[in-house]
Amino acid sequence: MGEYETILYEVEDQVGWITFNNPEKMNPLNKKVWHEIMDVLLKTEKGTDVRVIAITGKDPAFSSGLNIKELATVGFKGLGEFLADLLDPHELLIRYPKPMIAAINGPCYAGGLELTLFCDCAIASERAKMGFLENRRGLVSGTAFLMLADILGMRHAKELLLTGKIIDAQEAYRIGLVNKVVPHEKLHDEVMNLANEMKKVAPVSHKWTRKWFAESRHLNPHRCIGLLWEPFYELFRTEDVIEGFTAFLEGNREPRWKGK
Repeated sequence: MGEYETILYEVEDQVGWITFNNPEKMNPLNKKVWHEIMDVLLKTEKGTDVRVIAITGKDPAFSSGLNIKELATVGFKGLGEFLADLLDPHELLIRYPKPMIAAINGPCYAGGLELTLFCDCAIASERAKMGFLENRRGLVSGTAFLMLADILGMRHAKELLLTGKIIDAQEAYRIGLVNKVVPHEKLHDEVMNLANEMKKVAPVSHKWTRKWFAESRHLNPHRCIGLLWEPFYELFRTEDVIEGFTAFLEGNREPRWKGK
């Protein structure tokens, strides 16, 4: 897939690891980082060479968020264009058909924390700290409003956004911001364990599960039921569904998914 300037990318047992690679500055998210993330996602959204994406930062931090110095150089006149340039990567995160796991290895602030909200699951190192610090700089957490309340509930979401305070990993787990907290040295293995559990599910099931969550969050149950027709029509025409039933009938063996 080639070398990147701001991230490291490697595939381990069908898990694509994206690692932010500017640890001296706490892995800020500039436009180049976003464009390189998008490149990885676009090149891996099809096929089965990569089944799960894991996102982390090079120690000691996950990410400090949007690069304030880069933002300052844009100026007020160019701010709209600058932010619009970040819409495509965020839209791709939403429509990406494969599971994504945030491996929060350290401080995770502002846009870095917002990025983890687009992931399906998050596992945190005991060293992790999280908060929407941009709110203490006169800004607002743009994309956090899209899903934070769904993840935490309105009260916890408003508390984090209206205070901009920093919380530790255990508090993040208590309020539901992460799935699990583990010793720092076990973070990689725990993410791989979760990814391996996800790989037991057919790629077409992953695709439609993520799509359903993205499209049905603000629809009433009656409308959501109507959305089921298209995926079930597609699913029952796939090789993976046939393989899943065949594997069960052949002694409940492990299915061999093809992503077709």
